[in-house]
Amino acid sequence: MSQPSSPFPFVDWDELLAHPKAAKKRDFGRMLDSPRSEDWVTWNVLRGMQWRPSCEWWPELVHLAQRDSADGDEFLVAVKPPTIRLWHKAPTPPAYERASRRRMAQSDNSKFRKRADNPKLVEGKTEVDVVLEGTDYLVFAEAKLGSDVSLQTTYDPDRNQIVRNIDCVIEEAGGRRPYFWMFVRDRNEAKVFRELVDGYRGNPSALAAALHHRPPEGLERLARSIAVIEWRELL
Repeated sequence: MSQPSSPFPFVDWDELLAHPKAAKKRDFGRMLDSPRSEDWVTWNVLRGMQWRPSCEWWPELVHLAQRDSADGDEFLVAVKPPTIRLWHKAPTPPAYERASRRRMAQSDNSKFRKRADNPKLVEGKTEVDVVLEGTDYLVFAEAKLGSDVSLQTTYDPDRNQIVRNIDCVIEEAGGRRPYFWMFVRDRNEAKVFRELVDGYRGNPSALAAALHHRPPEGLERLARSIAVIEWRELL
């Protein structure tokens, strides 16, 4: 299939068609037609980065993350560059699944109590926009353009999109060091993600409270290493 006539051209068109994202008609249609498509920006910027040797762009990206984070973490400076995956489906962490089901079973909300008895997973897989994976570390990055982070899931009014991504990266990191970053259009203070990120970095106990099913060890380091990077900086 040749690339269609569109005001929004794509790099590596054939590779995009082979990606599972191309089978999602709504997302793919927005990539073709909408100036607000975060997926279009994510694909073109991240694929374009990969045209350069990773040993060139990785130190630059780490520098951007260090500059924005709260602690100037040096761990990623000396590690080998990562592989990149886009739109990875991360399963629900089992510890969260158990904790969420207990919470709903004890809720005053009859809808939640009924859902707690349903054996189907409470939370579906999380689509992680960008995964940067190394031998000793794992970075999950959420990509935003005009939209903000979601503040809740269907059955958990307190589980925002940042916490959900962090929970998943901790789960998949195993013994590796987990990180959470955001790629955004700007750092507009009106955006909710700004308030959440600043809150977690300045008060890591708030992140621990949101992830009460996780041991607190390591959460402070992760919270202080959260970074927000603008697309123009990546470009």
